Amino acid sequence: MNRSLPPWPPWPALPAVAAACAGRLLRSAALALGLMLAVVARGEEAVPVHPPPALPAGDAAAAPVPDMAERLAACASCHGTQGEGVVGGAEFYPHLAGKPAGYLLAQMQAFREGRRHYPRMVYLMQYMDDVWLAQIARWYADQPALAVYQRSARSLAMTPQRRARAEQLMFQGDAGAGVPACAACHGRDLAGLEPGVPALIGLPADYLVAQFGGWVTGMRRSQEPDCMADIARRLEPADVVVIANWLAAQPAQAQLRPAPADSWGLPLPCGTLSGVSDVAGVAGSDVVPPAAVESGQPSRNRP
Repeated sequence: MNRSLPPWPPWPALPAVAAACAGRLLRSAALALGLMLAVVARGEEAVPVHPPPALPAGDAAAAPVPDMAERLAACASCHGTQGEGVVGGAEFYPHLAGKPAGYLLAQMQAFREGRRHYPRMVYLMQYMDDVWLAQIARWYADQPALAVYQRSARSLAMTPQRRARAEQLMFQGDAGAGVPACAACHGRDLAGLEPGVPALIGLPADYLVAQFGGWVTGMRRSQEPDCMADIARRLEPADVVVIANWLAAQPAQAQLRPAPADSWGLPLPCGTLSGVSDVAGVAGSDVVPPAAVESGQPSRNRP
């Protein structure tokens, strides 16, 4: 059976057909735009942007969230699947695993609120509320504190004089410059202090230098008094480099954890920490290097 197709519109009719189609498209677009404007006028969001997962009633921030590794897959490309860091191409990205949850939460809030300015982190943090950020911080804090670190060529090539200067700043400070020992806040094993002092060992040298630069220029800020900004401005650039290279050469160990809160007093008041005790003498008190740094064995002694 032959079925004849309807005749194609004559050429003079084609502009009219096109105009009719265009009219339908314009009316559809206008309707969609009107609906969107109506939603905005009511103060509602048409499409929620990455909402945090539903949390149970009660202490929501303390309730565990399943499948956190999957939910944080976007973080893994820079920080590792469990926050252990990545090998290669991660010179400016720190490991997160095992650091105090309070510190991690404060840093995410700083990106969200404009005190830190790395564009990728600002984009990721801008729509997240404190409950979800606390869940993220707690999950990374609970992971083994084992960093995938790389000993850079600069770290391996440190001269004895530069290594000695780095260890002086680490464990003794520089009284003349008003710089306390790094270990006075971060611990003799440099594993940090709950709730807000991070571990330092195993961090990439370039990342550390960049953070000191951010504190000096004001691109990285904390709540006043901003103790790290004060210290960074007292250090000579050459000292920043030797500190960064020395720390990058130290191996992080899974069994090292931040010391419990109030394990020792801090030499400077820090705005992001609660219960900071003002210790007389900003610098000059020697801190004996721990066996952990020299022999690889963990130390839990106070500074």
